[in-house]
This record gives sequence, C-alpha cells and structure tokens, in this order.
Amino acid sequence: MSEQIDVTQELAKLQQRVEHLEERVKKAESRQGPLRFLWEAIRSILIGLFIVGPVVAIIFGVLGALSGK
Repeated sequence: MSEQIDVTQELAKLQQRVEHLEERVKKAESRQGPLRFLWEAIRSILIGLFIVGPVVAIIFGVLGALSGK
C-alpha cells in the first residue's frame, strides 16, 4: 500500500515539474526575436554545407565508383 502512495506522490511531483518546464518553454519561445530566427537559419545552412554536403559527396562517389566497375 505504501508503494502505491509513493508512486502517486512521485507522479504528482513529476506532473508539477512537467508543467513548470512547459511554462518555461512558452516564455522562452515568446522571447525569441528576429535575430534568433536569423541565427537558426544560418546554423541550418552551415550544417548543410559542412556536414550533410560531404556525406552526400562521399555516398555519390562510392556509388559512382561501384557503378563504374
């Protein structure tokens, strides 16, 4: 019986934490300005250029070498 009470209390604590975190996320999202969106766009472009681009080039190079045999 005490285990059920402990579980119920833990669930209540976790629910409060989740609600608190949801409020913090909403506040953080409302504070984002145009510079934040610009930074995210630049970061996405850089990730595409320096991470995704070389991986795709390697894959196409391997496929090209395999099809050339």
